[in-house]
Parts: sequence; structure tokens; C-alpha cells
Amino acid sequence: NSGCCNPALGTSMPSLLLPDAQPILTALAILALTAACRFGFAVVTRLLGTSKRLLWPAAGAMASLPFVLREPLLAWWGGTYADAQLGSFLAATAFAWCFFRAIERSVGTTPVGAAASLAEWIFYMSADVDPRYRDGKPLRPPPGKLRSQLAKLCATYAATAAFVSAIEPFGFRPTAAVCEACGVSGPLAAALVRVGDNLSGTVLIYLFLSLLLTLGSILVLAQGHDPIDGFDNPVFKSCSPREFWGRRWNLQVNAMLKRSCYKPLAGAGLAAPLATLATFGASAGFHEYQFALSMPGYRVGTASVFFLGQGLLLVAQSLLEATPLRHLASRAPLPLGVAFNITALSLVPDYFICNWIDLPTPLFGAVARLVPRIMWAA
Repeated sequence: NSGCCNPALGTSMPSLLLPDAQPILTALAILALTAACRFGFAVVTRLLGTSKRLLWPAAGAMASLPFVLREPLLAWWGGTYADAQLGSFLAATAFAWCFFRAIERSVGTTPVGAAASLAEWIFYMSADVDPRYRDGKPLRPPPGKLRSQLAKLCATYAATAAFVSAIEPFGFRPTAAVCEACGVSGPLAAALVRVGDNLSGTVLIYLFLSLLLTLGSILVLAQGHDPIDGFDNPVFKSCSPREFWGRRWNLQVNAMLKRSCYKPLAGAGLAAPLATLATFGASAGFHEYQFALSMPGYRVGTASVFFLGQGLLLVAQSLLEATPLRHLASRAPLPLGVAFNITALSLVPDYFICNWIDLPTPLFGAVARLVPRIMWAA
């Protein structure tokens, strides 16, 4: 009875789909233009020094450039939005990196050594993953790190292909599909679907972003610099929202937002909970920008609801940690802590995951086109 709970697999035959070259080629073309823009912006921001009066308008102009160039470039290239989606996502991320790094330069939180020379500043501004610095000098990578990152890239690519093969037949919502096929209903089923589909969506986003950051790390390593880590197993080691967002999830964005938002606000005397909320507000703005450029049909504001909700969740955790309940969390075994964290993160409206799955041109579809995967056809 192999198909009783599996609508996609019950009477189906597998077929292998190979990666689609068109979105990859389009992404490479977009990234080549993006690299030229980042180089020019690095030179301009180096010449402007640390002046807020000059850097902030320059950063804003840089961030608006993709909106100006998108339509004419797509018309000239002759591709579709679906083909350009991956490149648009990567370009939006790269332009946002430049924006935040210009802001941190203006507020004095740039890593010491990153602006030591024009060449070092250009490298820092164009790096997809932060290089490490110590005593004002870039750190050199330890022996074997490039080889280990290449192995990690291959392993992450294989894991992404396997996971896409597992959940794409269910429309990237495996828990909902299985519950529906098995006739499970009611409030408990709704809760399981909410948590389960959020978990599977988070895992796929984690794999995809880890793939990108590992590739970025390899590019940094190839130039003789030691990059920071991209993730620290956020899904299966985090026991609380604060640990998830603050110490394990997307450490590149985490470090950049701390430098450009949290540290300046906290240093100016803003209370830690308010600085945390403001930092999640900056994260919301970054994702609004990223999604508006790469997700046709995106409803403006939905990413903000999610990230501001997560910020409130961290504030609530801070309040709970001031009570005796904090001892319960510290004594919980790891599996229970992980389950608690996934459930807690699911309390916030799941607009973030929905934007990756439910739009007319879903970004999960673009991720699937990057990898070989098994599809099931009747």
C-alpha cells in the first residue's frame, strides 16, 4: 500500500530532469554586469570617505540601479522573468551588500583593515562573504580550507538535489500533501501542516543559501583571504529563536546587520530590545528589496510582517529569560529544544515561506532548475 499517503508517488514512474542551463547562463550575464557596478561603486565610496552626507545618497542611488536597469536589460537579453529570476535574486543580494557596507563605513563599524587601501576596499565591497581581519590585516586561510569548502559545495549540491526530488512532487508542501492524502484533518492536522511545511521550506532555503555562500567563500579563498562561516547548522542545532537568528542562521547577513544597524543604535544608547527590533526592521527592508526584484507578483509588506514578527518573538524570549522558565529551556535535551524552536518560529505568519512557494514564478522553482532531480509522472 505504498501510495495510500502519497498522492505524488502512488502510481507514478520516475524520470530524471537535468539542470536547466538557461537560468544559469542568464545569471552569469547579470552577475558580470553586477560585478562592474560593484567595482565602480567601491571606487566611488572610497573617494567619498566616511561622510554620511555623501555616502547615504550614493548608497541609495546604487540600490535603485537594478530597478532602472531590469526592464531594458531583460528586453535586450530576450529572456523571460523565470530565466532571469536566479540572476535577479543574486544581483539584488549583491547590491544590498554594497548598500549595507557603505552604511557601515559611514557609521564607523567597517572591519578594521577593510578600508586600508583602495585595493582592499574594492575586494571587501565586492566579496559575497565577509573576509576575516585581525589587527587591521586580512587573515590568510588555514591549509586545506579551500579543499574542504569545495567538498562542502559538492555535498550541499547533492543534498539540495535530493531534497528537491523529495518535496517538489508535493508542490514543495509535503506535510500538507501527506495529511490530505491520509485524510488527516482538524486543528491538530492544521498545526502539523504549519510546522511541517515551514520546516521543509526552511531546510530548502538553508540548503540553497548555504550553496551560494559556500561558493562565495570559495571565491574569497581563491584570492588568499579567509572568509567567515555562512551558517552553523541553524535548523537542527538551534533550541530557541535567539540562537537560530542570532548565532546560527545566515551569519553573513547577521554580521552585516549588526555592523550597520544594531551596533550604531545600541552605541547611541537605544535599549537592546528596541535595537533588536530595529535590526529586524532593517532585515525586513533588505528582504523587501530582494523579493521585489526577484519574485514577480510579490506583495510588498509580507516579508516585513514576517521579520518584524520574528523580532517580537526575540523580545518575548528576552522577557521570558528574566523569569524562572529560563531553566526549563537550558535543561531540555537537544531534540526537544529543536522541536520547540521550530514550533516557536512557526507562530509568526509564514509569509516568508509562502513567497518562495506560492507566487506565479516561485523561487523554489528556480532552485529546482539548478539541480538534477527525480520527478514522478503518471
